[in-house]
Amino acid sequence: MKLIAVLFLMVLTPFVFSQNEWWKSNSDNKKQEPKSVTKAEAVVNDSTEEPEVIQPGEITVIKSPSIDKLIKFKAATIPPNMGPTMSGYRIQLFFDQDRSAVDKARSEALQIDGDTPTYIQYRAPNYLLLLGDYRSQLEAEKARASLISNFPEAIVVEDKIHLPKIKEDEIEVEQN
Repeated sequence: MKLIAVLFLMVLTPFVFSQNEWWKSNSDNKKQEPKSVTKAEAVVNDSTEEPEVIQPGEITVIKSPSIDKLIKFKAATIPPNMGPTMSGYRIQLFFDQDRSAVDKARSEALQIDGDTPTYIQYRAPNYLLLLGDYRSQLEAEKARASLISNFPEAIVVEDKIHLPKIKEDEIEVEQN
């Protein structure tokens, strides 16, 4: 009995799910031939059945001069985004949940070494004070060694860095 029910369902299923769309056709049950349109220039209007030629139009754009100023402003480099980045190293000098404590540590770091850039990043729930843009871990470790007396918790961390500026004395050494 089960076998008969399964065979009946297997035979009946294709008929149930077939795509018979007789109910969508016109009342006269004639198949309509597709209407031909020459290129994209003519459109068939249902009421007249004659092609109408589409004429090319004109578009006039009126733009305020302040839009050019806005585009120029948006294209400028905004301070946190200082250009292309690469993989490198920074020294994490200090971290705390209080921003004012991190700012105080930053001012201390700038008094020690004012030439090296400092960055404050927020990684929940702490603010991190990062120093420098070092291409190699060895460079970062050398700089950390000079700061370890003032910042004993300083560690070297891997981070995306901005391209470090090449000092003029390094260029002269390479040329010789």
